[in-house]
Amino acid sequence: MIAYFVMEVGLEGQMATYSGGLGVLAGDTLMSFADLGVPVVAVTLLYRGGYLQQRIGPRGEQIEYEQRWYQRKFLKKLDLKVEVPFSDRVQKATCWEYTPGLGDSLRIFFLDADLPENYPEIRNLNQRLYWANGIYRLRQEILLGIGGYRLLKALGYEPQVYHMNESHSALLLVELLKELKDEEKVRRRCLFTTHTPVPVGHDRFPVNMVKEELKSYDHMNWDREVEDGHINLSKLAVKYSGYVNAVSLKHMYVSREIFPEREDIDYVTNGVHHVRWIHEELKGLFNYYIPGWNSNPMLLQQVHFIPSHLLYEKHERIKGQLINLVNKQTDASFSSDVLTIGIARRITPYKRNDLILMDINRLIEIAESCEGIQLVFAGKSHPRDEGGKGIIKNIIEASHYVKSRTKRLKIAFIENYDIDTAKILVSGCDVWLNTPKRPYEACGTSGMKAGMNGVLNFSTWDGWWLEGGIEGINGWGIGPKPSWQDNTPSDDLQDMKDLYNKLQYNIVPTYYTKREEWVKLMKNSIATIGPFFNSHRMVNEYISKIHINLLR
Repeated sequence: MIAYFVMEVGLEGQMATYSGGLGVLAGDTLMSFADLGVPVVAVTLLYRGGYLQQRIGPRGEQIEYEQRWYQRKFLKKLDLKVEVPFSDRVQKATCWEYTPGLGDSLRIFFLDADLPENYPEIRNLNQRLYWANGIYRLRQEILLGIGGYRLLKALGYEPQVYHMNESHSALLLVELLKELKDEEKVRRRCLFTTHTPVPVGHDRFPVNMVKEELKSYDHMNWDREVEDGHINLSKLAVKYSGYVNAVSLKHMYVSREIFPEREDIDYVTNGVHHVRWIHEELKGLFNYYIPGWNSNPMLLQQVHFIPSHLLYEKHERIKGQLINLVNKQTDASFSSDVLTIGIARRITPYKRNDLILMDINRLIEIAESCEGIQLVFAGKSHPRDEGGKGIIKNIIEASHYVKSRTKRLKIAFIENYDIDTAKILVSGCDVWLNTPKRPYEACGTSGMKAGMNGVLNFSTWDGWWLEGGIEGINGWGIGPKPSWQDNTPSDDLQDMKDLYNKLQYNIVPTYYTKREEWVKLMKNSIATIGPFFNSHRMVNEYISKIHINLLR
């Protein structure tokens, strides 16, 4: 039995229990666990107000609202309570179970401390996801790690492996150390997956705050774990986990620099749930020409047997759905016969979401030299990320600027990016643009979803694309291609110039004048990305490479 702990999980678009990539990846992972019949129990937190409902104001400002949702439509409350310590007070937590179900081998629980008998500040922990730092965040992580550990005990589970996704659940180690009284025994039960090379992704709390909130755990010598006056939960997870893995080969080398005390950090490259993300129109085509692809994604290599005109016709129908979405939500007036590029993901400075707008006049020139270019942006910025909010404003301002100067370049921004919107975007665009600053993209998964749908990737050589991209065969890279060990940051100006040159001299001419070659690239994309960058392969790697070794 594997216990899978994660701060957020994206199972359905209308369940406001995720913010973005980490949660959606968790959902994909659990779906593959279920499909493959792996016995797993998953633990996360319930958020009544979700992450954020996004609206864009007239001047491009992001306006945030609560994501109120009806949890009883998806979850059933269990008649069970566990005690969770917060400083001198013992509080109670109950849980909800995901009821639509994914199979007999998987159960998913959402912890909830919003109970009448609890103090208001504890009840508030289940209101918003990633909304505050400091004591609020620490208490959320106590609820997840310690509360989650005690929940599984109360339900009668005895997991052989505790899989911690990011360090948000690392405090379950405190309970394990108390129970097993042996650091090596703890290590033989724990796997830590780190998902980010960005410092903000590694939670740190003042040591005195940790000591105060966990004062009942007198077996912990927190002074032994302190770093610059703080407890770094990622460092704690690295220290007490028998196995630590990054989420791409490149990220492994980056992580070994972040955690030099663990030269043995391994990697399992992320994947996405292919059945979830391949569009229904394509599923029908695959069912006819590639029977069995849904249970065995390796068969997607046979996509070349599908007649090219049928694949292109299906893509055009899917693209029509995207065009309708854009024109319904914006005044961009997109057309179905124009090259459409998607840029959709969390909006934050290191992802450089607006790199393609860096020289807007050059972009206008490229669009004027052909039948046109359409850019569709989507993504949320964290409420406290002023840099990310600035990017959104820049995108909106650019859309106004180009509207007054040309009809050949159109820019749209889709509000409130979520799972349901993503399914249309990753399948309906012609090109999927990803421009993170190297080496800060741990993996990235949106391009995998796009690639499985025959959408061509145009991406910085970082994360998964450094493994999966084949220049001019299944997409295009941006900037110089680094060696695995080269962790020097990329140059914005250099990447911008390469982006514009490849857009003008490779992508645009191929799309508009070489239809057969474009469809061949689409087939190459499906055949090279679908069979490997799926969560079935990922889960099998976790089991064969890590879980079994921990159990030996």
